[in-house]
Amino acid sequence: MQNKLLLIDGHNLLFQMFYGMPNKIEGKNGRSIEGLWGFTGALLKIISQSNPTHMLVIFDGEQELNRKKESESYKKNRVDYTKIEEDKNPFSILPDIKAVLEELKIKYFETTDGYETDDYIKEYCKNVSACEITISSWDTDYISLVNDHVTLLTYKGKNSIFYNQEKVKEKWKIDPSYFADYKALVGDPSDSIAGIPRVGPKMAVSLINEFGHVESILENIDKIKKDSVRMTLDIFQEELKKNIKLIRLEGTNNIPIPLDELKISKMDRKTKEILKKLDYIEI
Repeated sequence: MQNKLLLIDGHNLLFQMFYGMPNKIEGKNGRSIEGLWGFTGALLKIISQSNPTHMLVIFDGEQELNRKKESESYKKNRVDYTKIEEDKNPFSILPDIKAVLEELKIKYFETTDGYETDDYIKEYCKNVSACEITISSWDTDYISLVNDHVTLLTYKGKNSIFYNQEKVKEKWKIDPSYFADYKALVGDPSDSIAGIPRVGPKMAVSLINEFGHVESILENIDKIKKDSVRMTLDIFQEELKKNIKLIRLEGTNNIPIPLDELKISKMDRKTKEILKKLDYIEI
């Protein structure tokens, strides 16, 4: 059986479950545990959907100094969770989630060195080529990593989507390797990155298909046929260079845990059983 590595963007899933659970779930001593319940259940379903032989969950450190904050606007919508009361702070259940992962014997890693989860995930995709890799996250930055052995899973329960090369090309009309360039041109509201004026999705696809990456587009500005787009790109060259620098995943030059230490056993556990064993619920 070919090795299959599942890489989970831990905080992406944590936030999805902490804020996305529709109903309050009460655990022992009246504590709200819907975020923990949701994360555990989603984790088990993602494992079932991707059927991995190896697995790693990577979390961003709460106090992480993001090297990308050289841009004041980049991710300005991020919240300072150190100032939020505990019951509304998703980081408050991180110790409980780690307890669940330890119970399931799933390795996890928390970034502390100036890099983010996406940088480490890129490094695994670059260096671990002898197996199929599934990335689990809603962050579309990972689309740029999709290739013939890397797939992006956006978890939606029974409606989860696996983005392989064909599905990316079908939806965005470009090869996944150009997705960072596409976002640099059209912008990314979720990360507070403004696109280039007069360059919408169709024009971005046209430019990429004709010239390639952002650097090549800028080198060939004089060859762009549409006057308004050519002049705009000439004016906004520095903004476009800044965008691609912010969006393009850099990697870390090392992987924190080698593949042979990430093996997992066949998973046949239930959320209720796990949380009862760990004393979060009574029934």
